[in-house]
Amino acid sequence: MEGPLFSTRAESHLYRSWGAQVIGMTNLQEAKLAREAELCFATMALATDYDCWRSGHEDVAIDDILKVLAANVDLARRTVADVATALPDRSGCRCAHALEHAIITSRETIPAQVKRDLAPIAGRYL
Repeated sequence: MEGPLFSTRAESHLYRSWGAQVIGMTNLQEAKLAREAELCFATMALATDYDCWRSGHEDVAIDDILKVLAANVDLARRTVADVATALPDRSGCRCAHALEHAIITSRETIPAQVKRDLAPIAGRYL
């Protein structure tokens, strides 16, 4: 789902009727922006609650979520630190050239102001 927000009970039931077992606040926008900036991107998703569909459990309470979220922050920091030291050299990664064939507009028809505006992201292709 588009976040950051939590599902309503009705939304949770709808997702489950579609066969979803996990509902996450998407990072679609972040992935798209990373791609446009030609950056490698990976997701680390950490659960905060069982959502409001789970029978035998109370409805989701913000106090409980905040406790889990605080613990997740610590877990995320440790994980990123551990993973960052173990990452292989990615000098040949295709992410660094993701926009190379993305612009199909004829370069001579792109206005100079648009080229200036896009220079920080796509300047080498314009």
